[in-house]
Amino acid sequence: MYLAQYFKVMEGLLAKIQHTQQEAIQKAGEIVAESLAEKGGWFIMDTGHMLMTEAVRRAGGMVGITPFSYELTVNADLQHRNEELPPGKAAALESQTVHLALEKSKLRKGDVLLINSNSGRSANVIAVALQAQERGIHTIGLASKLQMDHCESQHPSKRKLDQVTECFIDNCGGVGDAVIPVKDNEKMCPLSGISASYIFWAVHAHAVFLLEEKEIKPTIYRSVHTGSEAFMAEQEASYRERGI
Repeated sequence: MYLAQYFKVMEGLLAKIQHTQQEAIQKAGEIVAESLAEKGGWFIMDTGHMLMTEAVRRAGGMVGITPFSYELTVNADLQHRNEELPPGKAAALESQTVHLALEKSKLRKGDVLLINSNSGRSANVIAVALQAQERGIHTIGLASKLQMDHCESQHPSKRKLDQVTECFIDNCGGVGDAVIPVKDNEKMCPLSGISASYIFWAVHAHAVFLLEEKEIKPTIYRSVHTGSEAFMAEQEASYRERGI
């Protein structure tokens, strides 16, 4: 029965994260707390695995959590010129694009950038991590270690996310992400979205605990369904004034 299989897999996944990644999660929480205590920002880069919408402007989440993404769109499509860029040129252009994106963003030295990429091997993800660190931005990587070990890096350095971030957390997912075999078909039910959210909120919880130990009270969103519009306006005003 697929339902029972799924529940069993998810129960095991969350238990594995708790038992094997707690040290890394605590380290990530420390990095976040230290940055926020100094009026730094916490940015999230997600590559399509649910975390961007789960983490940002979420009831129960800190007001200051901010998305980071970029896109270069060029409208000049001549159909008979459909050759792909050579790998070296494509990587160089990606590096330039990342540089421009970081230049245009509000990321600054001392901020924290959490990068969520299940495979941890994409050229853009590695380029962002490397250039962020060059700018003095703290980086936290989140990916499947098992998936990374089963694929090659697409970045010229051949490094992967766990090799280019200050703190790395394994989402404990498997190769291919989906886990429930379907008869005469593909596997279904990917793990990376839920595992990333579980880890993110664990980091969030530890960071808030550490901020309270420093006697710093971070602003936190409250559900709009509790009649909290006035409270939310106060929280956001407080964040703009205090930066946390």
